[in-house]
Amino acid sequence: MNTRAGRGNGPVFTKGGAFLIPTRVAITRLALFLIVALTLVSPAAAQVQRWNGPRALEMIGEARTVRQGMAQDSTLQSYSSQARGYVYFYLDRGDTGERVLVKTDQIALEVYWAAPDKFKQRIVGLRDEKKLPTNIHYHLDHLVVVQDEFGDRIRIGDGDEVEAVVHPAAAGSEGVYDFLLSDSVTLDLPATDESVRVYEIQVRPKNFEVPGFVGSVFLDRDTKAIVRMSFTFTPASYVDSYLHHISISLENSLWEGRYWLPYRQQLELRREVPYLDIPAGSVIRGSFEVREYEINPELPPSLFLGSTISALPEATRKAFPFEEDLYAQLEEEGLEGFQSPPEMEEIQALALSIAKDHYLSGLRGTRLFLPSPTISSAIRHNRTEGLFLGGGFSHSPAPSLGLALYGGFSFGREKPTLEMRVTGGERSPTSQLHLYQNRPRDLGPVPAISGVLNSLASLTLSQDYTDLFFATGASVTHTFALSTEIELRMTARLERQRRGKDVVSSDVEDTDYRPVISLDRGSWASLEATGSFPTPMPGLSLSLEGTMGRFDDGFGNSIPVGASSAGMGESTSDNFGSLAAGFTYEKGWLTRGTALWADLRGGTLLGEPPMQGYFFLGGRQTLPGHAFRSQVGDRFWLARTEGSMDLLHPILRLRAFGAAGRAWGKEMFQFPSGTGSGDTPVLFSAGLGLGLGWDVLRLDFARGLGDGGEWQVILAVRSDFWPFL
Repeated sequence: MNTRAGRGNGPVFTKGGAFLIPTRVAITRLALFLIVALTLVSPAAAQVQRWNGPRALEMIGEARTVRQGMAQDSTLQSYSSQARGYVYFYLDRGDTGERVLVKTDQIALEVYWAAPDKFKQRIVGLRDEKKLPTNIHYHLDHLVVVQDEFGDRIRIGDGDEVEAVVHPAAAGSEGVYDFLLSDSVTLDLPATDESVRVYEIQVRPKNFEVPGFVGSVFLDRDTKAIVRMSFTFTPASYVDSYLHHISISLENSLWEGRYWLPYRQQLELRREVPYLDIPAGSVIRGSFEVREYEINPELPPSLFLGSTISALPEATRKAFPFEEDLYAQLEEEGLEGFQSPPEMEEIQALALSIAKDHYLSGLRGTRLFLPSPTISSAIRHNRTEGLFLGGGFSHSPAPSLGLALYGGFSFGREKPTLEMRVTGGERSPTSQLHLYQNRPRDLGPVPAISGVLNSLASLTLSQDYTDLFFATGASVTHTFALSTEIELRMTARLERQRRGKDVVSSDVEDTDYRPVISLDRGSWASLEATGSFPTPMPGLSLSLEGTMGRFDDGFGNSIPVGASSAGMGESTSDNFGSLAAGFTYEKGWLTRGTALWADLRGGTLLGEPPMQGYFFLGGRQTLPGHAFRSQVGDRFWLARTEGSMDLLHPILRLRAFGAAGRAWGKEMFQFPSGTGSGDTPVLFSAGLGLGLGWDVLRLDFARGLGDGGEWQVILAVRSDFWPFL
């Protein structure tokens, strides 16, 4: 449903129904109008914007009467309809909202109703496919539609998720909820291409410590029938301790010009581990459309015998001739199909504004805490830290404040790592303050390997694909939502950076570790901006990054890039900046099991940054088949592409990939892992790979083309899982 304003040559009506005077009206005339308008405002009108105003309570009472009267409407004795829906199961990153599809179900339903209160749904089609191994089984009510707006008591998950929440229009709801007449809007009805004027009434519990509804009810302006409900729940509503939140949108449409019956429904249910605060969770997302209504058909009484939900035999359900492919909805939506639908985000935003100082998350306020990457923040091994162990806890003292403390110890460096995070809680999670000591950072512009695999390679093969340096200081980050598709992230950092060194090789005989790249140490201050932007081309996105900064080596003379600053006299400072951009294209034909991915990015440095600010290319994830980080410069470009297809789903998937790139600069760089100069050549790579076990584990055979190229065998994990590893 889309909100729209009225049009015409007369007064321009806005969302709230007020009008705008033409801009050429004289100032005195405008002032006179305002005085008259304020004088004519009645006490009743002033109460409209107050909770529990007479008009809001009157409308809720009328809505209750309409709901009760549906079964008494002699013109509507029965109906039948068809419903089609999808249920998706995802792994979800709580810090970024990125999702990994695990399982898809497609459902076909026959829906029946007969006066006064007989309901029946029959599952006639049901098929599914797993993209990752899972043993999830849905509650039966996740696979059907809601016919009666949940009745007077809202129950979800057969009572295992939500039990006995009072409906806003149930008898006696005025004793449970507060009501606010919020707005008057025009909604387009998708089922009939008609428009209807509705009132939005916001609903909140009088007591947030008991099960309750939080959201909005939209009532038809003329009949006061419920047109739409958008809502979530108070924490006390959740029976399951794993539930973070549930968001629901129910939309009715007008049939035959007089009957408000179900049309479109969406549900999103997110779970996390109740005692462990990690940037990972699971999401069930369901969406249904009800169509092909037949009003007052002859329905035999035997149809309603037995359970209100029944299903045809499994073989018959799987053989149902669906009108759309299993992944038709996701492929139509593109990558956005993996994200939270705008309606669900709007429901959460509205509920948070209504709840004000009350929690809405069903999770515990205090939990064990591990930042991203999850496993590697608890245990890891590399040549600059040796063995590292860490852990922490998080606490939410208020809905608008979240605290997290994290610490660990590097047994190789014999130094601790400490970190404190302060966030805006569930009210403003996009605002964060970080204080940290000895926080490890790696070189860019592309991460080379997942944390767990790097630890395994370090322990077993003496191969470390990181070049860490350590930062002590603070950062402040805020993410601005410029639109539903555009976000701008601003980060200010002030920190002291120290180079890492090999603390493992002296204790290991015949080590094959690469020498550590010599980086600069000093004080770093910067302001960074990153943003992602959609493009007119489906599947193509643009990312932009910019940094302005200053680096003070703290020792003296101007330091050649990559050279040690030890032993130098007076300190020097250099201003620097960087600009980078990237285009990413991703298209998946999930039904055919094929996918195409391409990425083109580049950047340039301005001024004189420290060595860790430069661009490094070569080896895995950039130019496989060439020496790892063998090119470095103050400018770079990198193009990568990959195509894949299922050979034997889910056991085996074939991949073909290629890459080309170059990093160069105006100076010659000498460092242990290779050389680079203004005359560095463009490097090319190509190869084939196998995805094993739902394409989670990948085995690549890459060849670097041209001088210096060689064959490399690369074991990797799909990058979607790196934040968890």
